Amino acid sequence: MNPKINCSNHLTDKNRINLGSFYTPHKYVKLIEQWLSKEQIDSSYVIGDLTCGGGAFFKLKDKFAQNKFIGNDIDEYALNTAKTYFPFVTYSCLNAFSNVCRVKFGIKSDKKLIIVGNPPYNDTTSLINGSLKKELFHIDEDIKTRDLGISALLSYNKLNADYVAVLHPLSYLIKQANFKLGERFFKNYKILDHVVFNSQEFENTSKLSAFPVIAVLYKRQVSNGLNYQSIKTFQFHTIEGISFSLKDRDYISDYIEKYPHKKRYTPEILFYTQRDINALKRGKTFLTTRTSAAVDVNPKQLPLYCYLDCFKRYAVIPYFLGNFNVPFIKNEFQTIEKDVVTISRYYHQNIFGESKKPEQQKIENVRSYIEKVVSFI
Repeated sequence: MNPKINCSNHLTDKNRINLGSFYTPHKYVKLIEQWLSKEQIDSSYVIGDLTCGGGAFFKLKDKFAQNKFIGNDIDEYALNTAKTYFPFVTYSCLNAFSNVCRVKFGIKSDKKLIIVGNPPYNDTTSLINGSLKKELFHIDEDIKTRDLGISALLSYNKLNADYVAVLHPLSYLIKQANFKLGERFFKNYKILDHVVFNSQEFENTSKLSAFPVIAVLYKRQVSNGLNYQSIKTFQFHTIEGISFSLKDRDYISDYIEKYPHKKRYTPEILFYTQRDINALKRGKTFLTTRTSAAVDVNPKQLPLYCYLDCFKRYAVIPYFLGNFNVPFIKNEFQTIEKDVVTISRYYHQNIFGESKKPEQQKIENVRSYIEKVVSFI
């Protein structure tokens, strides 16, 4: 496997982020090949990668030799690399998000279609590399979202793809707000096969902030695909052999205010806006001054916010939980409720006033609880 088709070193950091170009490890191409081989895929199917980059997925030709392949990318340099190694593909250099239709890509309306690939991810609302993010190209209004990857999924639904075999952030499925953005795709597709892996397997990605990616094979099933209730009970499996489900834990976000609101309390205690575990690890907890991201803490819920503070301090997070809301075990929380308050008061004396250092046993109690919370093995 030539490394040029599996990397994006020709792009600047800015263009890599805006184009969402993080190229595919070959083993996931092979895995998707295995999944598709289980289906009745004959030569009548067109196989297309509409954001193909260097063409890693065109190695599928080894297994599907009789099928027509279509490739497209807005990155001309990457497309020329793909043409060098995979000359059998019919190529175009177009914006895959504008004027989305089969005619544009040379696909007949009656042709059976398999879309494969690693579509771009670029959440414009994420704080990561926020200063580098901007829209580089037009996106059709009916598929336009704040994330290119979700827009890509909506475009596949618009093209009536029979199968979609792609890599995308797990957060598209497990975060309810993301799922709703992609609902027009998800309601028409069911999951046949999948595996969750670490984003750090991609070249040129952060070695400090890992997030879960899912390689997944979807099959079109109009109006009988996925809904969020089914995702909450779905058993996900990682490349390491670990299984987990959203229903396995309670979540602090169901019991607190995550975002700024108009309620005010005495005493005034402020906490930073909450998103997912990765955001908690990167961001702040208790705040000394009011900002646009400040959440006013209901004193009755203080132990829950102190738990978030301790979770940030002590939790060792497996990558596949990175986009989860912060979990806890509700019916056991009373065993550490006083301990987390004691710990937070000590570490935030500028907010709570002078406090004694917590006994080591209290810290160990909290650590043990958090270890149990994040253990899915």
